[in-house]
Amino acid sequence: MRPPRGIRPFAVSPSQDAVLEQILDHAAAHTGTVAVFDLDGTLFDTRPRIVHLLRELASHHGLWELYRLQPHHLESWDLGEALLLAGLPRGRVEALLPDVEPWFRRRFFSGDCLQHDHAFPGASGVVWACYRAGMHVVYLTGRHEEMREGTERALLTWGFPYQRPGTHLIVKPQMTTDDTAFKAEAVRELRAWGEPSLFVDNEPANVNRFRELAPAALSVWVDADHSPRPDRVPADVPRLCGWLRSSAPWLRGLDDQGRAEG
Repeated sequence: MRPPRGIRPFAVSPSQDAVLEQILDHAAAHTGTVAVFDLDGTLFDTRPRIVHLLRELASHHGLWELYRLQPHHLESWDLGEALLLAGLPRGRVEALLPDVEPWFRRRFFSGDCLQHDHAFPGASGVVWACYRAGMHVVYLTGRHEEMREGTERALLTWGFPYQRPGTHLIVKPQMTTDDTAFKAEAVRELRAWGEPSLFVDNEPANVNRFRELAPAALSVWVDADHSPRPDRVPADVPRLCGWLRSSAPWLRGLDDQGRAEG
């Protein structure tokens, strides 16, 4: 199978080292401000969730080819692309999608499937470093209210700072709300906790909107899977493929597992 195009959680490079250090320098210099982190495709890898659903689909429809797929095979969260990647003929995929795509979308955005997500390696350590530097940590996600409980459980399970003073989770009121419009409105509201000074998101449209709303803030793009919208991130925006540093010593304030010291 082909390697994934854009999801490289173990990728490391000098440029990524520099962006990670830039985030920590920024956190240390902006105590009392707000750090805003997206979840899916930014802090969490949703590919294990997709594989779980593909296996449900396989058992319901006899699509045994889907059992070949592992999380690292997936190139995006597009169902049609996954079915083609598994080896189903294009005509069969086109015939299946009208029936199975609504089911897949409903299940993907249900709270009970979030348990299958994995945090990207090193992500929790960087968020902890921002929190310990004195920033308020806000998880601003396109997940909706019915996913709140599962999201809270995932944040705690994977060791992110949550349910502590200065940490907050903001979800959409309903699934149909446009993500970018929702996040833009939320930015105005979260100023009650402090001035937003750091935004990290994998959606180019969101990163671009954050830069418009808070031009003095540090906006970072996580170059992972994202929607097929045509938005592009300008070349001067700091970019991460993952959260790992290329060599020791690790990011200051983190131990050799990427966890916050202390």
